[in-house]
Amino acid sequence: MYKFEIRNKIAIYLDHRELINSIYNDDTEEVAEVWELREELFHFHERVKDAEDRCSATKEGEQINPRKRRKLKYINALPALTHLKTLAEETLQRLKQCVQFETHTDNSFPRYWEEITIEDFPTFNGVNKNATFQRCKFGALSYLIPPHCEFFNCNVEELTKLLPQLAPNSVGYDLIVLDPPWRNKYIRRLKRARRELAYKMLSTEQLSQIPMLQLMHKRSIVAIWCTNSRDLQRAVVEDLLPKWNLRLLHTLHWLKINTNGKLIGPIDTSGLQKQPFEMLYIACHLETEPNYGADLQNVTTILSVPSIIHSHKPPLIPWLKEVLPENPKCLEIFARYLQPQFTCIGLEVLKLMDERLYTKRKNNDAN
Repeated sequence: MYKFEIRNKIAIYLDHRELINSIYNDDTEEVAEVWELREELFHFHERVKDAEDRCSATKEGEQINPRKRRKLKYINALPALTHLKTLAEETLQRLKQCVQFETHTDNSFPRYWEEITIEDFPTFNGVNKNATFQRCKFGALSYLIPPHCEFFNCNVEELTKLLPQLAPNSVGYDLIVLDPPWRNKYIRRLKRARRELAYKMLSTEQLSQIPMLQLMHKRSIVAIWCTNSRDLQRAVVEDLLPKWNLRLLHTLHWLKINTNGKLIGPIDTSGLQKQPFEMLYIACHLETEPNYGADLQNVTTILSVPSIIHSHKPPLIPWLKEVLPENPKCLEIFARYLQPQFTCIGLEVLKLMDERLYTKRKNNDAN
């Protein structure tokens, strides 16, 4: 994790792979095997089409259909997105002065995660209280269970039934992370092509039924990932947070960059096209003191090279731990991989723990 100042605010560059590997292996015993995400999963290089589009954009629109150009003239740029575009350009220039990017062209790694569907896992739960990785098998595949984690492979819509196991003493979690299955075009296309690979999308009303009040305490931090859909962003702030008795602390942009240090696509200031960013909302209990989490508001942007796996989010605890207790009790809802110190819930909690996505080595500190 690397922090730097931009316009009197803080931007954070996260090395997605390095952070996860560090989280997995900080708690392992010295003699244990060390498992790391494969480097190929983060070879998010610039695609040929992206490069061609950049070249076309520099030719004063000469390759744009005249009818389309006339139509675009009447689409007003949104001030917030115009500001973000300028800020992103300045941030990337500064980042390249501090971080060395390596160009990767190999994209031949098998897409194992597309072979795994929800139907491959039964409803079950598990826990690893040890300081070593454990394995579990379903069919012919082996899955890794990191140290000090707990998980429930089940439908989040039935979360209320888990409350006696999740909060037996009604203490609540220090950090709750949600990456909801928002309705989006990618999943709708996937459903049409290969229905078994697409997850069930939920409406805002369905999401609001999550028993958040029973899962949190007065000083909990709640982090919610959201797409760049303005309708969904509005729903988070105007519908979900009030129903969950939460107050918005801060809103950040997660800018996705490729291995060349460029945005994975242009920022569309009209807000009508696909964007190279997602939103992250940080909230707390309504009754928390007004200045709680004020330091988080200094961070405006998170940047990282994303995984090539759809919806594989970077871990947040390396940054958020600054406002959390020393050994936080964490919960991730709609999780797709496991983390130490977390209880993870969802229908795909083991999907990205497939052993084929990792490499193994001996701990260098072992005697």
